[in-house]
Amino acid sequence: MRSLIKGMSALVLAGALVLPVSLSAQSATIAEMRQRDRLAPPDGELAAWESFAAPILANPNDGDDLRAEVLLGRAIARYYARDYEAAWRDIAEAGELLGDGNSHLRREQLAYGSLILTDLGRLEEAGELGTSGVNMARQAGEVAALDLALAHNALGYLAFAQNDLAAAESAFCQAADLGFGAENARPSMVVSDASSCGAVKYYLERSDTIPAIRRARDYAVANLPQDHPRMGNVLNTSYAVLMQYGRYAEALPLIRRHLELERQLRGEDDPYVYDALSMLARALEFLGQLEESEAVFAAAADLALRMERNNRLYTAGISRTNLARVIARQGRLQEAADVARQGVLQLEADLEPDDLHIGSGQAQLADHLSRLGQHDEALELVVSGIALLEAGYPDGHSDLFSARLIHARILSQLGQHDQAMPLASEAAEAITGGLFDLAASETELVSLSQVLPMFLGDYLQVALAAGDMEAGLRVAQLRLVSELTLSNARIRAGTLARQQGLGDVLDRLEAAQAEVTRLEVELARSQAGGVQSEDTLVDSAAIIVSLADARQAVEQAQQELQSEYPEYLAFARPDPASLAALQSALSDDELLVLPMTLRDRAITILVARDDVQWAQTPVTGFAVEQLASRLRASAEVSGYFDNAAAAQLYDVLFAEELRPLLASKSQLLFPSSGYLARISPAMLLTAAHEGEDLSDAPWLLRSHAVEVLADLTEIPSRRTASGAAGFLGVGAPSAVTANLGGEDGLDLPPLPRALDELEALANALGSSDQLILARENATEPKLTASDLPSYGVIACATHGLLGGEVPGLSEPALLLTPDEAASGSAADGLLTASEIATLSLNADWVILSACETAAGASAGAPGYSGLARAFVQAGARSLMLSHWRVRDDAAAFLSVETVRRSGRGEGRAQALRQAQLALMGNADIPDAAHPAIWAPFMMLQN
Repeated sequence: MRSLIKGMSALVLAGALVLPVSLSAQSATIAEMRQRDRLAPPDGELAAWESFAAPILANPNDGDDLRAEVLLGRAIARYYARDYEAAWRDIAEAGELLGDGNSHLRREQLAYGSLILTDLGRLEEAGELGTSGVNMARQAGEVAALDLALAHNALGYLAFAQNDLAAAESAFCQAADLGFGAENARPSMVVSDASSCGAVKYYLERSDTIPAIRRARDYAVANLPQDHPRMGNVLNTSYAVLMQYGRYAEALPLIRRHLELERQLRGEDDPYVYDALSMLARALEFLGQLEESEAVFAAAADLALRMERNNRLYTAGISRTNLARVIARQGRLQEAADVARQGVLQLEADLEPDDLHIGSGQAQLADHLSRLGQHDEALELVVSGIALLEAGYPDGHSDLFSARLIHARILSQLGQHDQAMPLASEAAEAITGGLFDLAASETELVSLSQVLPMFLGDYLQVALAAGDMEAGLRVAQLRLVSELTLSNARIRAGTLARQQGLGDVLDRLEAAQAEVTRLEVELARSQAGGVQSEDTLVDSAAIIVSLADARQAVEQAQQELQSEYPEYLAFARPDPASLAALQSALSDDELLVLPMTLRDRAITILVARDDVQWAQTPVTGFAVEQLASRLRASAEVSGYFDNAAAAQLYDVLFAEELRPLLASKSQLLFPSSGYLARISPAMLLTAAHEGEDLSDAPWLLRSHAVEVLADLTEIPSRRTASGAAGFLGVGAPSAVTANLGGEDGLDLPPLPRALDELEALANALGSSDQLILARENATEPKLTASDLPSYGVIACATHGLLGGEVPGLSEPALLLTPDEAASGSAADGLLTASEIATLSLNADWVILSACETAAGASAGAPGYSGLARAFVQAGARSLMLSHWRVRDDAAAFLSVETVRRSGRGEGRAQALRQAQLALMGNADIPDAAHPAIWAPFMMLQN
């Protein structure tokens, strides 16, 4: 995590110099030199000051004040150019000329002296100078506010070098507050201090991290050009927050922009480049691109050995442990342990014995060794590591909890279950409580799909090994939490709030949150774009103003809601169901399947009404994800199908010891997350199958119906039918163009059977209350004006679009017909996920016979998180979705046949299964036996 902190040697504040001007021939330009931006590219600043200083320092007639000022200016330029020895010589000489008086220049000389001595490793002397600078600035009063800010920054930098993170936070944030309050502060200096404040808060996992980071970013966007060197700080902290929320795909362009900026400004072998490389590798790791991540981590590790490390001596060792982690995720455990051991040895050679980074390295090495069966050495290492982490981190830090969970797993592997379970339970409960508090209260979409598994995998192993199935099921539900789970929790809390008469407040809160999310996406894209035109910069400043207004609206609504209904946040958190509750909610023929991957194994838990079993398979999570990706890729287009991947994935999912229980049930319930989230389990092969003829392939579908659950925590209270009997069909838009979005847009095929499909669905239902909005009537205004709660079945036969698939579209959407008579977003012919979420539905069925309607909101999002999440939030009880683009003849057959069979009394999942089996044998539909044709649809139950 330390790589999230920028190279803080550049995070300092300096005020304008206001000394008398000498009579020297060159003194007329000293005012210009005072106004230079000291945080501009260092090579240019150093050249300017060296050129300016040479004649003055060579002229014995210039006074001491001017010579001291010039020496200080050159020292600062040398400092930022990292020539610390030369910078100290200038600072020391300037101090001799200035004496002990309490002047602005003397105060600045003390602060910069402290910064330079910190980088030279002379920490005790640095503390003396920094403290003198603070005391002197306080004695001078308000006129020395910026000098006080600079002195605080120097002490913050020293505290950071000494691993006193709480002191660093206090000092940096005081410096930032002083800078924001000063009329004559330089924007680049304020941004540096504010970014340092936010970065250390992030590192300490403070609850006010996000407001601090936003404050720095918003000020920078409003006051600095996009190519300013300090924008690196802002990019760094902005994508750090996105990473914390699991929004890796959104973070990626910001990281790449940051890397490009730092390389342009500083060359290849710079600590700032190392920071950006490390975060790029981390984002790629979380996105599952492990081979590319490994290459970037290796480049960062090589750079850490070449670059100047000064007070960041930990980077060489930590870079090796980072590399080891991604190697381990690919299953090369011995190689990972060897690389991690190199990292620990490097840390022990570079740092003091009590440094917390050594503890972090020891815990990670212990993790790898334990997976290799070397439990005794692993136990010794993790105990040592935890002691160092406890001394360096505040209580409650996630790195501490992570190390304690590793400790618990090692104890479990040694058979010490009585010690392992309490340790694991305490750590896991603390982590999940904090994360769900964040999910419940933050305005942004918070994805826990990558965050939770990192912490809870060890707890799952400990609980299952101890035979504590109740705890194992609880942690399994938490590991499989999806955005749909979070949405349902918020819907539940919102329903209760409305019952308290707070509907207006909740509406205002949700509208303001949606606006904040939209503006944040817009601003992030602006930041990722690099150098911009003047008009674009004006637009960015306008976004900042709008964001401030939207956030104020959110805060006011949240305060009112929590004041009137304090229980709101508690109800907005997911609440895992007990084993008894899960079992009582299942029918005799249903089997709940919970598939999970850990770093070195796959685990499946099966829950039946009268039984619960689990098994594990020795395979890396990375290998399982690769199998799932291979299977999806081969299923999206008819032709070649990866029979081997389909059979191997079945073997991973259902180990031999689980198959008797599997055979005793006919309906399988899966979560909406995990490694099967982007494919239908129905197309797994229960036995090996050779050849390209798939007409008689042993699909899981042949023996079992498959249903996906939007929210595992809500299984005991699955909603009953609404009783609404009407049918609403929407689609066949008249706006399907050859190229949506212009030259850079998306080619979309026509939908010749869409209207026929809607009419056939209406006929299959036989409802007297029918409404079909097609062609010129398939507009957003006509849809929203209809009596939506009266329709029990709603079908959309149109194209589904992913966020980013069309220029300017930042979220998933359904394609409708534009309405020139409407205004704003209602006229554009795109019904977005955020607009869908505001609808009031009462439908038992929503059929999305469109393209990729089960897909996530972005390339890095989990399945079902886009349009599906929106329809769930709007009130849909179940959805029929497609995982990939569906040929419209197959879509029409499946949707109509499923509805027809359901109308005859078959359950929804069973109706879809029978429709898919019928489609396979339909000779009138080309390639009908290939999963590209019959497998994209799935049933999602809310």
